[in-house]
Amino acid sequence: MNKFLLTLGALTLLNAAQAQHWCGTDELRRQMIANDPDYLAREAALEADIRRLIEENATLRDDELVIQIPVVFHILHQRGSENLTNERIENQMQIMNRDFRKLNADISQVTPAFQGIAADTRIEFVLPTKDPFGNCTNGINRIQTVQTFIGESPSKMQQWPRDRYLNVWVAKQLSRPGLLGYALLPAGAEGFAEIYDGIMILESTVGTNDAYLGRTLTHEVGHYLNLLHTWGDGNEPGVVCGDDGVEDTPITKGQFSCPLGAAAIDCTPGVEENTQNYMNYSNCPRMFTAGQTERMRAALNTATARRSSLWTQENLAFTGSAPGSEVNCGPEADFYAVAGSNLNNPTVPFNQMSCTNTAVRFIDNSSRAAATSWSWTFQDGNPATSSERNPTVQFTSPGYKRVTLTVSNQYGSSTKSNDFAVLIESSGTAWQTPYQESFENNNSLWPFVEDNHDLNFTSWRRHSGAGFTGDHSVRLNSGDRNPFNIINPNNGQDIDDLVTPNLRLSGLPFGTNLSFAYSYTTQTTDLANVTEKLEIFSSTDCGRTWQTRTTISGQNLVTNGAATGNFNWVVRNVALPQSVLTDNVRFRFRFTSSDFSGDLYLDDISIGVTVGMENLNGADMLNIFPNPTNDQFNLQVAGMERLSTEVMVQDLRGAVVFSNIYAPQGGNGIELSTRALGLAEGLYLVRVSNELGSTTQKLVVGR
Repeated sequence: MNKFLLTLGALTLLNAAQAQHWCGTDELRRQMIANDPDYLAREAALEADIRRLIEENATLRDDELVIQIPVVFHILHQRGSENLTNERIENQMQIMNRDFRKLNADISQVTPAFQGIAADTRIEFVLPTKDPFGNCTNGINRIQTVQTFIGESPSKMQQWPRDRYLNVWVAKQLSRPGLLGYALLPAGAEGFAEIYDGIMILESTVGTNDAYLGRTLTHEVGHYLNLLHTWGDGNEPGVVCGDDGVEDTPITKGQFSCPLGAAAIDCTPGVEENTQNYMNYSNCPRMFTAGQTERMRAALNTATARRSSLWTQENLAFTGSAPGSEVNCGPEADFYAVAGSNLNNPTVPFNQMSCTNTAVRFIDNSSRAAATSWSWTFQDGNPATSSERNPTVQFTSPGYKRVTLTVSNQYGSSTKSNDFAVLIESSGTAWQTPYQESFENNNSLWPFVEDNHDLNFTSWRRHSGAGFTGDHSVRLNSGDRNPFNIINPNNGQDIDDLVTPNLRLSGLPFGTNLSFAYSYTTQTTDLANVTEKLEIFSSTDCGRTWQTRTTISGQNLVTNGAATGNFNWVVRNVALPQSVLTDNVRFRFRFTSSDFSGDLYLDDISIGVTVGMENLNGADMLNIFPNPTNDQFNLQVAGMERLSTEVMVQDLRGAVVFSNIYAPQGGNGIELSTRALGLAEGLYLVRVSNELGSTTQKLVVGR
């Protein structure tokens, strides 16, 4: 089984024109059937087992027993609103228990045709008080990761043992628009796929009191316990009548709206369909049926996907969920700063930077247990102390600030200090311009700041051995791979920032450029796979807010072939508007990787520095036309009329397919033929060099 098998992002959107909310469980099942030859056999065996249990009336060890299932919430976040509060999680648990126990106030609104079979499932959900290692927990596991923007099955990080906990992952975005959540059906959660067993859900649905969205998890837990959608195993509600295999849920097409009574008779004459079922798509979910209850409780009595282990007394004691087994402890202190313009709902991922005398909000991110009191101290802060949970502070002087938080409850306390909690700047400490950094004189990145948003093995570092000028630069090791990372071994969609020091640009003339040299290698020869991008932003408020200045993406980013050891440099100039020529300015280089990323190098980052003739590069150095071409193309190279000029053509593997040194051409350019050179369709790199400098540009060959 491979990553594609469990990646909803590869799916075709079934009805992109409809602004509907979808569950991804059916699509995931279809993928698994297509990729796993044993899937249908496992599904048939489970179905036979469930029907046997129902027919033998042996669904439960005790039919009146209330089953309890420990639930752990893994909050995938980048320090934004998706990092849900404990209260939101606790509210979600109340909603789910209310729905499964038929205690929802709107149960009285169920249409008369189904009042008699609306069921109390006698299934409840509890937050454990012990983690898999026996440590104290509140059942909420917070994980800072860019996977919150991906929300695919491989984003399911740090799974707790699935025979002891129902794992729920909460993400800011799922793999496609309109998707609210998805779960692995028990038959699909076997073999290699067991590492993805559990539910992925959109954060905006969790803990909300919205009568529809707040029940998304209720719906997905139904799938986790082997319920299909009420129209069956297709994901085309309102199109084809289908059967979910439950005796008391009528054949239905499924609904997005909420027709009732005669308006809900569609598939079978005279038979009203169960529009208000939690496993429908309607906007009025109210109930499970008695038949669905039998199926869920039967699934909890089978060995498939280890569901029968969840609610044993032994496991409830192991997880600290049974009465008398609970453990109590003090909270473990943690926090972070939000310094952007929207302190309550920041744009993520963000950099923890601000100006002097500007509001910074600190977020209590403590874990293990709920805190009841908070004690903060802020270096050079106004106020200098606070007892609020999430205080707002201004800092009176520049530099990194030390912040300390002590959190307590009746069972204990803990303290955390961070000497680099937030970086504060002022116009009085801004670096003067013109400014240039070639990374030759320092042993570190200072005064640049790097931000590794996934807290992983890739980050910006000063590099020795390659440079546009000199032999130093900064390198992002996005070409490294981590074979021990089963979630994201290829480092796809990783985000890393490199931020300049605070600069004073006031007084520079209109037309000033940000200039930099870069060299980049991809690890694929298929242009469709080159999806990584380098974005350049500017900030005029010390890094609180950012505006995009330019984006270099896909094949336009590539300067080197896939072979290692090549350092073809390209210089880019980014025009700066008048609004940026002020004080307290920073620039941010943000790289978003793909599964095929190579290493990225930056050098000679300059603002307001004139580029001399000896450093001619890019469009000033080389002009290729026509481009794309189907055969003939011309090269115009600066200085070639009087200087010998070397021309080299490489494919994306890094192989040299053509190389020649041309004598001075007078006033003529160089004309070449792709056919004569034997170039197939695709992208090539043309490198030219003479005494004035060197550069590399792309050549696209088509037919």
